Amino acid sequence: MPPQLSTSSAPCCTLCPFRPACRLACGNAASLMPRTVTLRAGDVLYIQGRAARAVYPIRAGGVKQVFETGIGWRQVSGFLQPGDVCGLEAHEADAHDATVIALQDTECCAIAVETLRPMLRDDPGIRAAVVAMQRRHARRQAELLVAIGSMKAAQRLAMLLLDLAAEQARRGVADGVLTLAMTRNDIASYLGLTLETVSRLLSRFGAAGLIIVRQRKLRIVDPDGLAAVHADGDAVAAPAPPAAAQAGPPAIP
Repeated sequence: MPPQLSTSSAPCCTLCPFRPACRLACGNAASLMPRTVTLRAGDVLYIQGRAARAVYPIRAGGVKQVFETGIGWRQVSGFLQPGDVCGLEAHEADAHDATVIALQDTECCAIAVETLRPMLRDDPGIRAAVVAMQRRHARRQAELLVAIGSMKAAQRLAMLLLDLAAEQARRGVADGVLTLAMTRNDIASYLGLTLETVSRLLSRFGAAGLIIVRQRKLRIVDPDGLAAVHADGDAVAAPAPPAAAQAGPPAIP
């Protein structure tokens, strides 16, 4: 039985660069009719090195990108959410440059490369939207490289949480509550840290009153404090006294 997913066009379709030409988002007058791909958590959308025949705007759910080096080292290189487009960087290449795996039940559109190329050539609006998305992705990748190369562990985790919150706000949700579809192992791989370091830092951030974590729900309580940690890894307070000596934290709505 396929995953049960919402077919609502908001906000994912409103962020898709192909929306102006897509019948799924704009009705029968549009020219593009992508096919739909549904994935369960853990399913592979495409594999690094395989022929790039399509790009995949995400309608619901979320995925991770995993890059493998020539000697077999693997690292999570990105998390994509509804409104993002998988494989976009590869539309002019012969092969995909990373493997994409569903983090949860996910629904994507699939647009053939043969359809995409003339659209990018002939439609300046769509071309500009695609270039803007590519630039945003490149900027986030550059920030990640700087973080891994120069920042302390606390700064890296603060950067990721602030980035996820900013992406959520871009989708019209600004309540500070994040659903972490990725595992702590995924976060550790993405940030170049160990699982133990990520778990310890989440506990420290919670003890310092920056966040509240309940399973896969994370609420940013003090965004300014988290931004201060991003700027200075030593800004996070020391762990608070044992839980028995404290009142219980507020619940996540």
